[in-house]
Amino acid sequence: MADLSRFLDPPRLRTVEEGFEERHATWLELFFDLVFVVAVAELGQNLTHDPTLHGFLLYVGLFIPVIWAWAGFTFYANRFDTDDLTYRLLILLAMFAVAALAINTPNAIEEGGRAFAASYVFVRLVLLALYARAIRYVPQARPLAVLYFRTFSAGTFIWLISILVPTPGRYWLWAVALVFELAVPFLAWGRLPGAAVDPRHLPERFGLFTIIVLGESVLSVVLGVADTTWEIDSGFAAAGGFVVAAALWWIYFDFLDESVVRRGRISGLVFTYAHFPVLIGLATVGVGVKVAILAAGGDPRYEDTGWILCAGVALCMVGLAAIHLATPPMLFDQDVIMRLGTAALALAVLAFSFWLPPLAVVWALAGLLVAQVVAELAGHEAHSGVGLDL
Repeated sequence: MADLSRFLDPPRLRTVEEGFEERHATWLELFFDLVFVVAVAELGQNLTHDPTLHGFLLYVGLFIPVIWAWAGFTFYANRFDTDDLTYRLLILLAMFAVAALAINTPNAIEEGGRAFAASYVFVRLVLLALYARAIRYVPQARPLAVLYFRTFSAGTFIWLISILVPTPGRYWLWAVALVFELAVPFLAWGRLPGAAVDPRHLPERFGLFTIIVLGESVLSVVLGVADTTWEIDSGFAAAGGFVVAAALWWIYFDFLDESVVRRGRISGLVFTYAHFPVLIGLATVGVGVKVAILAAGGDPRYEDTGWILCAGVALCMVGLAAIHLATPPMLFDQDVIMRLGTAALALAVLAFSFWLPPLAVVWALAGLLVAQVVAELAGHEAHSGVGLDL
């Protein structure tokens, strides 16, 4: 029995333990993130196959539950993870469920809608099992765990009912369930005064997931070049796409301050929700770069798709501006203005992208982002932090 106990360590409230600020992401968390790479890639394929406004709206609509699925496990681990045998097995089961979710993503708006909903229910049931353990073993956090358990149970029930409902009613039920669940952190953040989240672990987890999504943009450069004939224009488009990805990496990781989570409820919530446009924007940039390379290589299907890259940059910059604005000392300073300005200019380029060659769109955005990096480096000492210090 003593040997078995080595593998069973019930959940405990990690945010009140001595030395909790020294926590870092575990190898299991990094492994868990990898399965979401597949989901993000499948979402990107959806947009590549349907590079229209309708396709983009469906892409964003499906991206939100994928991010929220990841965030649900991340917030649980932030507070309760002990990395014992039961937790590991449940997370591995969740990874299998997310893989099923990714497989069913391409047809989620058509014949695969029921399978997508069933996969999401599977993912949610694993998270509910984890919160049931927290309710049993962590009495000081029981009000918080019960709130999440009840709300996620209600959301899961709505997803389950949606399997039986024909379209478009099914998609309205998905939206209701997501809105219902996304409101929970507003109620939950203050349930544990002084120990809402681990203020070091959470930014690190979001940073790691962000770099995985950003890696999709780099992969898109490679795939775009591999899928087209080698031309001077496609080569320059690939180079410009890499510059865009590198500049976004620089802006996020050099000028994002983890103290935003320490600031309090509002700042922490802004940090969390603002990552939705950041992550969706970065993934969209990856798709935009790929179709720009294909268009520059002569593929007529993607001649008027420069707007995708513009939309991705704009979304990402708006999210980063919100995060910076919520960071102490919470000033509407030059960095916020620059990020919003870059978003506005990206939208201006979008308006002309239907007449501009894809190569011009890529390098116009690359120039904007490089100029922002240079400007922020010039004012580096004015920043309240130097980055995530991962």
